[in-house]
Amino acid sequence: MWFVVALCILIALTALIMCIPVDFALRVEAHGKPSAGFTLGWLFGRAKKTFRSGEDGEQPARAAQAEQKAEKKKEEKRGKRRSPDRDSASLVWRILHIRGLARSISLLLKRLFRCFRLRNLFAQFNVSLADPADTALVVGTVSQAAMFADLFSKYDFRVTPVFENDWYLEGEGGLDVRLYPIQLVPPVFAFLFSPSTLRVAGTLIAWKTRRK
Repeated sequence: MWFVVALCILIALTALIMCIPVDFALRVEAHGKPSAGFTLGWLFGRAKKTFRSGEDGEQPARAAQAEQKAEKKKEEKRGKRRSPDRDSASLVWRILHIRGLARSISLLLKRLFRCFRLRNLFAQFNVSLADPADTALVVGTVSQAAMFADLFSKYDFRVTPVFENDWYLEGEGGLDVRLYPIQLVPPVFAFLFSPSTLRVAGTLIAWKTRRK
């Protein structure tokens, strides 16, 4: 009895936590030196973590070290790589050709995409392509498109051509997206219990049993 009560409380708390939105914010800035930032927020902004690049030399150095470690791991894996298993290849081929799997995956991606709500989108840039003629042709066209997008949408778009004899880019852009994790549950469960996913599970179980 107590186990059932504790389980119900745990499920209720999990559902309550999943009802708290998660905010994603992406910022791209070009003020002298280009930089980008990604902010992950939870609990209505009370808990957040920001990841930035392009501001100092520490993060590029860390990225270079991470790339070197990844290259070393790849080389080690290449040295230990065995000849391809035909049975595994046939398994992958059978899974890829399961009826309805591609449609289930595409439907899952569409439903997951709909769970994200766009809260804000803006772009404000001053651009020069070094050649005034190219600037007028390319940036001028983009500027007109941005003007119409700004007029007929609730978001802010502005691209201004700058006629200089050098490359020039200044401004900032970004987007804010909100996600309620509880909304991910129905599409994920619908995918996991779809006939095609169950066929994949059955194929994997049969393949594992045959190899023992």
